[in-house]
Amino acid sequence: MIKRFTLLLFLLAYIWLATADILIYGDTRNHPEVHRTLIEQVKELPLELAFHTGDQNQKGQTQAEYDDFKQIISPLQAFFYPVRGNHEKDLQLFQGNFPVASPQSYYAVQHDSLKYIVLDSNLELLPGSEQYLWLKAQLSADESPKILLLHHPVLSSGHHGQELGLELYLPALLQKHQVRAVFCAHDHDFEHLELDGIHYFVTGGGGAPLRDMGELSPYSLYFEKIHHYIIMRKTADKLLLETFDLQGKSIYSYQIPLEPEPHE
Repeated sequence: MIKRFTLLLFLLAYIWLATADILIYGDTRNHPEVHRTLIEQVKELPLELAFHTGDQNQKGQTQAEYDDFKQIISPLQAFFYPVRGNHEKDLQLFQGNFPVASPQSYYAVQHDSLKYIVLDSNLELLPGSEQYLWLKAQLSADESPKILLLHHPVLSSGHHGQELGLELYLPALLQKHQVRAVFCAHDHDFEHLELDGIHYFVTGGGGAPLRDMGELSPYSLYFEKIHHYIIMRKTADKLLLETFDLQGKSIYSYQIPLEPEPHE
């Protein structure tokens, strides 16, 4: 009986570990009630990490905004990692509420043989800048598969589109390293794009007003104007991504191999 009970506990622990998920979502700034609905959908999941792709608040200039935001995410049983959006206007206030983003608002997280690199696209990111040189160092430091997160899109068909010109230099840098996916927000929609084997996701549907497509990118694989969140799961050889609406219905899924596919 004891052996059977021990085996049951082992199986339950194995199932939990095998199904640990990563939550990725963003742009919750305008409608906290939408954000609450999103958190209600995911709070019972076996989440290990949660990444917010920026614009947590409407203005990011008062502690009350952050208090409200943190109250909404309090049911999450996961390590929470924020990206600074353009609505987090007060940098010191952002860093004070998220110590992981201090003393720099860009940082790296190593977890389960993946490296997550979080950038601050509100700061200088052009080649030669301090943040760009830091990014190059992080990309070159090891051979682990990498996930990049920043607020402004590198590629996008949305309302804002590629307003910072990141597409002019970041893809070329990322292609030289083991970057498997890039997650952004800023455009209030969901989109999946691909360029040279790197997958770009816009996930800005956490509560901000939804917007129509701007100009369709030639790299776009899927676009939908919808409130949503992404759940990512790592297996031995791939990343499994599934996007859900706020009723918990799957709207899009995709698999990304952890090893880059060779180009002809």
